[in-house]
Amino acid sequence: MSTGIDYSTGKYGASESTDTLYMPFGVKYETGDWTLRATIPYVETSGPSSVSGAGADRVTLTNGQGTRRKETGLGDIVLTGSWSALQQGPWLVELGAKVKLATADENKGLGTGENDYSVQTEVYRTLDKHTLFGTLGYKKMGDPDGTDLKDPFYASLGWSFRASQASALGLSYDFRQKVQDGGAPIREVTGFVTHKLDPNWKLQGYLVSGYSNASPDLGGGVFVMYTY
Repeated sequence: MSTGIDYSTGKYGASESTDTLYMPFGVKYETGDWTLRATIPYVETSGPSSVSGAGADRVTLTNGQGTRRKETGLGDIVLTGSWSALQQGPWLVELGAKVKLATADENKGLGTGENDYSVQTEVYRTLDKHTLFGTLGYKKMGDPDGTDLKDPFYASLGWSFRASQASALGLSYDFRQKVQDGGAPIREVTGFVTHKLDPNWKLQGYLVSGYSNASPDLGGGVFVMYTY
């Protein structure tokens, strides 16, 4: 189980900033080669109404309204399933699928009001205390009324270092194709640190810097995870 708080701020191509608090509760269950996840978030956002959703599912609608508003409520619930297709030596390959359920109120700008579906492959390669990892995926976007969103490919590339038996740190780069002709792709760099408090509890903190109009200018978060 996991919970925490994520804060991000950015203009996303608008003249004013959008500030977002994203507070998810997550559950993960592992059985054999399968991993199942569910994330139920609470969202608080303040900014132009052209910015919809939060986190990895944030979308800037180029034909949206520009009036500023502050809204709170349930975000989009995300369900994920992955299968360990290969575990051999230092290599791990996982195949997965994700569904973003349109549980957020689109009239408040907390979501697009449509379901999204993704498939992806994740690859991990350990090198002593180092781990290289990458993701390649494809998302089928649901189209809000009056908007035709493109279905983007997305990818990430990262590195982590096990500094001790309890702590690790790393960097990752995330990219997603633009979802509208007048929009921008996602380009973000994340630095993170994790620390195991004991066999059951773990803390993670991170900072995010964005490099496009679809990414936040700055973000960060702290999460706590409990395993049993």
